[in-house]
Amino acid sequence: MNRTPVTEAIEWIDRHAIRCAREHVSLDRAAGRILAAPFVSGMDMPPGATAVTNGYALRSADTIGAGSYNPLPFRLQEGDRTLEPFSAALVSSGDRLPAGADAVAQFDVARAEAEAIELIGTVTRNEGVNLQGQEAKAGTPLIDGVSPLRPADLGLLAALGLASVSVVRRPQVRLILAGSKPSQEGERGDANGPMLRALIVRDGGAIETCATGVCEQGELAESIARPGADVVLVCGRTGTGQDDVAPLALQEAGALDIHGIALRPGESTGMGSAGGIPVILLPGSPLHCLCAYDLFAGRLIRQLGGRESRLPYRTRLAPVGRKIVSSVGDVELCWVRLAGGEAFPLGSAGSGGLVSAVRADGFVVVPAALEGYASGTSVAVCMYGETGEMEGMCL
Repeated sequence: MNRTPVTEAIEWIDRHAIRCAREHVSLDRAAGRILAAPFVSGMDMPPGATAVTNGYALRSADTIGAGSYNPLPFRLQEGDRTLEPFSAALVSSGDRLPAGADAVAQFDVARAEAEAIELIGTVTRNEGVNLQGQEAKAGTPLIDGVSPLRPADLGLLAALGLASVSVVRRPQVRLILAGSKPSQEGERGDANGPMLRALIVRDGGAIETCATGVCEQGELAESIARPGADVVLVCGRTGTGQDDVAPLALQEAGALDIHGIALRPGESTGMGSAGGIPVILLPGSPLHCLCAYDLFAGRLIRQLGGRESRLPYRTRLAPVGRKIVSSVGDVELCWVRLAGGEAFPLGSAGSGGLVSAVRADGFVVVPAALEGYASGTSVAVCMYGETGEMEGMCL
């Protein structure tokens, strides 16, 4: 098997990652979705000076000299008309300030009378005020078009009067589980199905269909070629043995562009297309499947759905606590535990099965040109259970 470099496999993924079409959804269905285009403020926010707190809107210059021993009287003025000198208007947080007012005096510096107040403290210009455009000027991008919508994003959109938004359609993923091979340990449960379903949802995809136990080449080719999905994932039977029919089925259904990647674990990963739809062949070994999904299938699904291509893990920089051994020519994933601020490897690439991933705090991607990392070398650890911006490089 001629193995394709990981960089070329990623280039193949990115060429086939054509963003799905947009659709309109109500705000109550938009959480976690990706906006079809960045949201740009159409006006200054706030559109005019507003009160930050409850109190009295007034002219700050009129308050000079006010104190508990020198209370200054202010007439209470109602309505939206321009504020007169030594007048005050009762306002609540978020209210637009009347013209002429440039500050808000809180209740603790004012003594209320019937139709007036006595001010017992000075107020500075713009105190208690949110100035026009202070939060955002007109034309400012507020929500990008690659990050899932958060509760605060939805709240802002609703506050601006939107009831629905245009989002990227969720990519429809056809998942075909080609069936496990006989094991000397006897029958075991299906690890790949639950794992892949969770990963697809994490990356913003939707399961179009999930077929299990598809082991015959003709049946598998038919399942791959059936229209209706944006991407097809075939898990299992991807090697070069007599019963590894997935590559042959993909050739029958369309085209097998890549079979075998210089990646450990995940060497038997394949890529191709059928009817213009990208197809990823994932190894049946659960740990190999997890690795190949994260680096390739997940990257494709994320981009189809409008998300960023990078791995959805926060990375932490940590020194290697014990040497990480790798082979030149292969990109290798090494699972690590963090202890005392250092990263300790959990065996070699591919060893330990899913137990390695379950026990690990995260993993380190070792480039193909390196033989590993010496103790003390600072590495980027992709942290399981953490999402967000990266501190170091990760695919």
